[in-house]
Amino acid sequence: MQNYKNTSEIEPLNEILGQERAIQAMEIGLKIENPAYNIYVSGHSGTGKTTYTLKALEKYAKGKTKHKDWCYVYNFEHPRDPISIGLKIGLGKVFKKDIEKLIETLLDELKDAFESEDYELGKNQLLENYDIEKEALLKEIKKYGEEKGFKLKNSKLGMVFVPLKEGYEDEVSDEEFYKIKRDLEHMAIQTVYKIRDIEDEAKEAILELEEEIGRFIIDPHIEELSEKYKDYEKVNEYLINIKEDILENLFLFYLDEDELKDKFDKDHFLKYRVNLFVDNDDEKTKTSAPIIVETNPSPANLFGKIEYDYYNGNLKTDFTKIIPGAVHKANGGYLVLYADQLLRYGFSWDMLKRTVQSKKIIIDTNTSINPESIPIDIKVILIGSNYLYNILYSYDSDFSKYFKIFVDFDNEMVKSEDNEMGIAKFIALQCKKNNLKHFTYDAVQEVINFSTRLSGDIDKLSTEFNKIMEVIVEGSAYADIKGSEYVDKEDVKTAINERRNRLNKIESKLDESIENGFTLIETSGSRVGVINGLSVLSTGEYSFGRPSRITVATSVGGRGVINIEREVKMSGSIHDKGVMILSGYLAENFAQEAPLSMNASICFEQSYGGVDGDSASGAELYAILSSLGGIPIKQNIAATGSINQKGEIQVVGGITEKIEGFYFTCKKKGLSGDQGVIIPKNNSRNIILSEEVQEAINEGKFHIYTVNNVEEAMEILTDMKFDEIKLLVKQRLDSFAKIKNEKK
Repeated sequence: MQNYKNTSEIEPLNEILGQERAIQAMEIGLKIENPAYNIYVSGHSGTGKTTYTLKALEKYAKGKTKHKDWCYVYNFEHPRDPISIGLKIGLGKVFKKDIEKLIETLLDELKDAFESEDYELGKNQLLENYDIEKEALLKEIKKYGEEKGFKLKNSKLGMVFVPLKEGYEDEVSDEEFYKIKRDLEHMAIQTVYKIRDIEDEAKEAILELEEEIGRFIIDPHIEELSEKYKDYEKVNEYLINIKEDILENLFLFYLDEDELKDKFDKDHFLKYRVNLFVDNDDEKTKTSAPIIVETNPSPANLFGKIEYDYYNGNLKTDFTKIIPGAVHKANGGYLVLYADQLLRYGFSWDMLKRTVQSKKIIIDTNTSINPESIPIDIKVILIGSNYLYNILYSYDSDFSKYFKIFVDFDNEMVKSEDNEMGIAKFIALQCKKNNLKHFTYDAVQEVINFSTRLSGDIDKLSTEFNKIMEVIVEGSAYADIKGSEYVDKEDVKTAINERRNRLNKIESKLDESIENGFTLIETSGSRVGVINGLSVLSTGEYSFGRPSRITVATSVGGRGVINIEREVKMSGSIHDKGVMILSGYLAENFAQEAPLSMNASICFEQSYGGVDGDSASGAELYAILSSLGGIPIKQNIAATGSINQKGEIQVVGGITEKIEGFYFTCKKKGLSGDQGVIIPKNNSRNIILSEEVQEAINEGKFHIYTVNNVEEAMEILTDMKFDEIKLLVKQRLDSFAKIKNEKK
């Protein structure tokens, strides 16, 4: 019912059309918070599965904030094993800045403290006290030596004693002289040890003084941060380790680089950095769970990697070079992957299953560092085809364990008033969103007719909106060329026809071949053992129908039905099955009293690309019966339909293309008014013809005959009663049997 003049008068579509089953499956999959309930989304390209999936995820992600920021920090106890720290959303950036500020502050304050007058006075006082002790020891040993007639001298070898006056050795015996000298040397050695102990004590005292000053400066800052991050045990452990490490390396904080020279490790301060690994501090992830779509799911892109630096001929790395993958970024939310892309990386698929199973993310690396794993809470959504779903379900036992929800998008929907209005709203949405010209009511109806034709069912509409979208965009373009305010019916027709013209090069070449007589097709007269079958050819996204000349030759023999295409390996298994069914039909109808004594060879003439499908099995049987009975078949009528062993005609695909294909062939060779096609009766609802073909049928220039069985079809093709046909066939078969028996 018309209730609008053009699509500018209606509300744009705000939901997905015709996918109630898929929507219900998606909703239950997203509601169940269980690591096994990941989701596989399947369906034809263009049905809106990706658009809907992302829209549904945004709805369910809103308000969910159980995800975290993640950091990697230096492990002071085991430097090769960086530590992971999870923080609430937005706190990761704060933590990183807090640590940077801490180190900058300590560098300034410690340098000031150790350059202060108070520190120098305290240090000098300690050194002075220890110098006094040293001097006292030296005076004591010097005095003792003088009492024994020796004076103390410093040499390269250390402290030595020499006689105070010349000839002292002559005044005492050699034994006494050497005894005094040994005693003095022993005493000197003891004094040296004591002096060293004093120096060590002095150094220790200075270090204690430095540590005391260091703690005095560091503790308040650490305590402040500990209080700020009191809810995070790993942060507090990290702060304690930072403090202890700084206290052990205070000299790096106050000495100049020139003073440190070779002792200075320019990478030393690297250990105090924070690698903000996953940062969720943006407007969207602050209020919603993350939704990550990864289109290139290599192991590195999914599970992270560790980068390197090239330094002096060697590769170097550290915890600051750990890079997150899509799984890390999606942690606490949703990860969307395309199945065909994922399965190109077998290792990625295995790691993904392992990650879901273990509930933790491990960065698999062969580097010198081994980052701590991160716990995972994620829902994976795989988008792919039904084919890949069946492959995974059949051949990967883990798939059904971890992907329990199957969201299957249909490529068609019921042709109802609501859904037709839905298409109008879809057009309104696309016109508004893409700044296109709006469609008139009649133009919308033409798009609906196109959608029905895509579905291949008069009671259905297609949900392949990518193809509908092409017609919308191109229809708007043709209206723009005309300078029209709105897109009308003719613009849509032009878009559809021009789209066909862009894609039908092969069809045009085949038309030329028929016109020039290179392809032998007759559309008038009658022939024995020759029939026009109907087939569909596809070139990418474009499909069209074409008649195929099928010939049958019969003779005495015992091989039965011979499929020439099969003999030369040019037929598919379905076609071979259809041919074998012919033998079953012939056996039931003509071999109840004696075995079949015939050879019947079937050939698709001028077919060089291979044949598959069983839609020609009916036509093949008609040609066999024609050849056996010597009965001419009308060449002005083509046939399609699959048969079973009982002679019933079954539905086939591409019925519209097949009918139109024969119509246009007849048109090129001249319409006579008696031409037409035989199709299965149950295919009637699948006929959605172009205006030209439908008009020709309405005017009696072309005909469609619907049949339920072989008998009806043969009577149309021959203008004979089937009992007469059957009798002629049986007589021929009996004669074959007689000849064969005579040869024995």
